[in-house]
Amino acid sequence: MCNYLDKVGSTYYFRRAVPDGVRPFIRTASGAARTEWKFSLHTKDRDTAKRLVPSHTLATDAQIDAARAQAQSAQQAPQAVPQALSPRAEAMAAATWEARLESEQADSRELAAQDHRREDVAGLIAFLEGRLRGSTAEMPRGLRAFRYILDGVNFDRDLLKDKLLIAKALPGARVSGTPAQTDEHTDAAPISDGAPTGRGTMLDTTIVDLWAAERKPVQKGIDTHRAVARWFYEREGQIPVDQITRKHVLSFKDKLVAEGQSPANINMKLSRLRTLLKWAFNNDHAAANVAEGITIKDTDRARNKRLPFDLPALRQIFSGPVHANGARPAGGKGEAAYWLPLLALFTGARLEELGQLRPSDVAQMDYPDADGGDQRGWFIRLTEDRKDDAETDTRLKNADSERIVPLHPELERLGFIDFVEAAIVANTARLFPMLKPNVYGRLSAKWGEWFGPYMRTTCGITDKRMVFHSFRHTFKHYARSADIIEGVQRQIMGHSPGDTADEYGNRYPLHRLVAGMATYRVPGLNIGV
Repeated sequence: MCNYLDKVGSTYYFRRAVPDGVRPFIRTASGAARTEWKFSLHTKDRDTAKRLVPSHTLATDAQIDAARAQAQSAQQAPQAVPQALSPRAEAMAAATWEARLESEQADSRELAAQDHRREDVAGLIAFLEGRLRGSTAEMPRGLRAFRYILDGVNFDRDLLKDKLLIAKALPGARVSGTPAQTDEHTDAAPISDGAPTGRGTMLDTTIVDLWAAERKPVQKGIDTHRAVARWFYEREGQIPVDQITRKHVLSFKDKLVAEGQSPANINMKLSRLRTLLKWAFNNDHAAANVAEGITIKDTDRARNKRLPFDLPALRQIFSGPVHANGARPAGGKGEAAYWLPLLALFTGARLEELGQLRPSDVAQMDYPDADGGDQRGWFIRLTEDRKDDAETDTRLKNADSERIVPLHPELERLGFIDFVEAAIVANTARLFPMLKPNVYGRLSAKWGEWFGPYMRTTCGITDKRMVFHSFRHTFKHYARSADIIEGVQRQIMGHSPGDTADEYGNRYPLHRLVAGMATYRVPGLNIGV
């Protein structure tokens, strides 16, 4: 087993964790403490990749040795007198260090096990890749469900091009031939039997690439739009974008209905298809947006609409083992299990906005009151700071999401400031360092997968319309109950302006936000008392 060999798609990578004690002395290009080395070996051949690993191992060994020498010198130098902390902050700092150490040890074990796991499931992957090629309409329902899942993530059918012989040899596999050659303007690979092929500007390649280059969506957005374009081609054939007609789109909709997909899923796919075809029309790649107005009626939409947490549900969450008994389940990622629900309840912020917070994002700020007098208070700054560095960068949904939120007095009472100060002493890049990004860089994704079952099974909230995002609806509900001005609510929550008039002038001054936040409360909910 080669511990430093990783694989992304079909390409092999060198990947090695940096020992925790030397991370401050090994830096990334942006100057942040490096947690691992990960770079492409530029080969898809495992044997070639294994031959390249030893030289990179020696090179990283040398960096580690040099960093250890620096660390030893730093330990021998006179140390500055540490800032005095409250007993509570000292305890939190110790807990943060322990959680960080546990996380790093788990990361190292995971890196060492990845290669072995992939070898164990290689045969199963080859089988599924062969079986899942082609139209879902031709698949058994069980395999169709797998395809729905894979199309929701980054499933790259190009990986199948070098495995067609394996796919053909599998029982029941349906593969229609060798993919055609492509260039940067064309993708004419047949996808299912009988599908017409064409050459020209294709929806799932050129249009998606140009749209993404202009609009700069997150990677998940690019992948989901490309997946929908491929779904369309699987059912309607490889049609250049200027030859797609309204009849094709209506046929696509009808086939999704016949396959038994839910109205919500169908409308989601149609919406993404409309986005791409509208962009193609607006940029002279097509004569019209032939998908305009094509939807289906979703009679379950109102019934399935997300709900705010009612008072009994909030009591169930905050009297659960995490908030009442100090439990820290592994899936809850240390203190994130405790603070993320509280922060969501008292800020109305989105989960990813909170998960990516850095200690420096919570700070005291001076601001003038209504009479021009000097005031000082604690605030949370939600800003976009793209550094292409997974350790420290932050990303927001849109421009209106960038904002400053007053810290609610209840969060101060519960010890959030002590927690932040402990994170500063521990020198963590983020407030919740145990959160790790998923394939799309989302820090909170895995945490959200833990919170749902915790809320359902441990806290007993069974209404599926109540999810973590319900905290955002809850904040809106109680903000209205407190008669906080609608514009102040929107500014605190990072919503777009309510109408054109809201876009004129500057935002509300901080003292208006502080005054509004001070009136926000959840009557009947007592946390930690």
